[in-house]
Amino acid sequence: MNTAQQRRREYSTDGLDGEREQIPSDDFYYQGMLRALDGRKDERDRVQKKTFTKWVNKHLIKTQRNVSDLYEDLRDGHNLISLLEVLSGETLPRERGRMRFHKLQNVQIALDFLKHRQVKLVNIRNDDIADGNPKLTLGLIWTIILHFQISDIQVNGQSDDMSAKEKLLFWSQRMVESYQGIRCDNFTTSWRDGKLFNAIIHKH
Repeated sequence: MNTAQQRRREYSTDGLDGEREQIPSDDFYYQGMLRALDGRKDERDRVQKKTFTKWVNKHLIKTQRNVSDLYEDLRDGHNLISLLEVLSGETLPRERGRMRFHKLQNVQIALDFLKHRQVKLVNIRNDDIADGNPKLTLGLIWTIILHFQISDIQVNGQSDDMSAKEKLLFWSQRMVESYQGIRCDNFTTSWRDGKLFNAIIHKH
């Protein structure tokens, strides 16, 4: 028996009542780890949804519109079109009907407008948004934020060919350069202990 097989064995001892006491196998711990990771992902998605909803409403207030559930309230395309109108200053066409066809058309109008503005959309279709797909709805709003909000960031020393993500990383680095022991190398591990986030808040 190899080492891996030995680790997967379920050892047993005789209990006082004569029944076999099972010691959990690796599968037990693996399933527990998956549940823990799923819980963290759910929490991250919840925070993203709440944050993006606030950002959308900050702009939609100019049109007397409001989003309470990001996944549901973008499905007919009207709030999405209104958001893009506020951000771009342009007026877009829209379908007035309430059938699924009209919802798909409105979402497509928004997606086509973004493509016209050279916004890269990866695997996001009109039916994804019309069906309230959580992951792709969050992805769409983040893409819009990147284009209309973060791409406008101007920092002394940045190059003209930087992407929006690179500009944001560069901006973050400049914000915390005076704080000893705090570095911003990426958007993952650098933020995990919360110090970088707190430093940026303190800087402002």
